[in-house]
Amino acid sequence: MLIGKRIKLVALDSKNVPSFVKWFNDAEILQFLSNYLPVTKEGEEQWVRDMLNAKNTIVFSIVVIAEEKLIGNCSIDMDWRNRVGSMGIVIGEKEYHSKGYGTEAMSLAVQYGFEELNLNRMELEVYSHNPRAQKCYKKVGFKEEGRRREAMFKNGEYHDSVVMGLLIEEWNKIKLGRDNSNCF
Repeated sequence: MLIGKRIKLVALDSKNVPSFVKWFNDAEILQFLSNYLPVTKEGEEQWVRDMLNAKNTIVFSIVVIAEEKLIGNCSIDMDWRNRVGSMGIVIGEKEYHSKGYGTEAMSLAVQYGFEELNLNRMELEVYSHNPRAQKCYKKVGFKEEGRRREAMFKNGEYHDSVVMGLLIEEWNKIKLGRDNSNCF
């Protein structure tokens, strides 16, 4: 378990499958994800089993501490040979959007990736029509490294996929600045 100021990252649990089914069948949530097919309870139960047995992927559930409420998930897929972690996040409970929970969750997951998993690089892709997520990632310290032009087709339109990355040396500088200002 990783504990922040307002949220904690906890182990994935099959008891949360009903929330996952709700989130991943919600068009408003799916507009920013690569998923596009409906999910079932059985399919999500299998996904949880697969993730719990995965050797190269860690999935955390995001819980608001004050309410003990599950609001989302975040993950790191590891490329151990190159010491790279590919990240993903979803805040599935819409009333928790744009309130800093995703930024805090990403910060905790990045810290875990660098300090516990000994990764050198964290990376992610975000769709160009999701400025809220891009803002979150930039707050954590990610930098735009490039674009995959028109790599996603959603709602009748093509969108760019923005590639972002963060290196451990950059994270250490960010962390040092936060430690000095007592804001992390």
